[in-house]
Amino acid sequence: MKKVLSLLLLLPFCFGGCGAESGAGAGAKTPETFAAFAEVFSRYGIQGASPQLTETLEESFRTLPPEVSLSKGAALLTALGEGGYDPDAMAWAPSQNGVYAFDMEVSDVGGMYARFLAGVSALAPEELAFENIREDTSRVDWETGTGKRTVTFAWQGEEYTLEAEMQNDWFDLCVANQLNRILQKHKTGKQLFFTGDGYQECIVFYRDKEWADAFEAETGLELAGSF
Repeated sequence: MKKVLSLLLLLPFCFGGCGAESGAGAGAKTPETFAAFAEVFSRYGIQGASPQLTETLEESFRTLPPEVSLSKGAALLTALGEGGYDPDAMAWAPSQNGVYAFDMEVSDVGGMYARFLAGVSALAPEELAFENIREDTSRVDWETGTGKRTVTFAWQGEEYTLEAEMQNDWFDLCVANQLNRILQKHKTGKQLFFTGDGYQECIVFYRDKEWADAFEAETGLELAGSF
C-alpha cells in the first residue's frame, strides 16, 4: 500500500508517452479501468487485486492533469508485485501472486541483489528455489558509489555468481539479463519477462513465450526478455 500512497508523488514526472503500453494489442480492446485490468490479470494467474486497491488507484488517477500519460496496467502490477513487510521476520517479504516489481533506485543498497533473487524466486517457489544467497561488496567504493559487486546463489545442485557494476543506489539491469540466461539454459520453456511503468519501476514475470504473447495482446503492455 506504500507504493499506492506514493503514486501521486511520482506521477508529475510521467508526462507525454511515459506509459509502458505498446501496440501489441493493436486491433483488440485493452482494459481501460483498474478493475478491468484486475480481471484480466486474474485470468493470467496474477492475483490479489482487491476492489479496495483498484478503487484507491482509480481515485488517484482521477486527480491527474490531462497531459499525464501513465499505464494503469503497469501501476496495478507495481502495487501487486512490490511485496510488503513481514512482521514475523521483521523484514521485507516478496509478493507471491505471479508478479514481482521493484524500484530500480534501491533503498536497501547493501542487499539489493539478494532481494532481487528473493523476489524472482517467489514467482515460482518450487522451480526457482534459490538457496545460500550471498552478496559480496568487498570491491565497492562506498564513498564514490562505484566498483563491482557480486551475488552468489545455489540452484539445482550448482552454484552461480552474478556480477554487477556499482552505480550508487541504482540497480544494474545486466544482473537480470545474467540470471535470465541461466534460467534459459535449463530449457524449461520459461524465462523472465520484463516491463516497466515508464518511470523507474521494473516489473518481472516468469512465464513461457505463449503466455507472454497472449498477455501483451490482451493488456497492451509490452514485455521484453532482456534489457
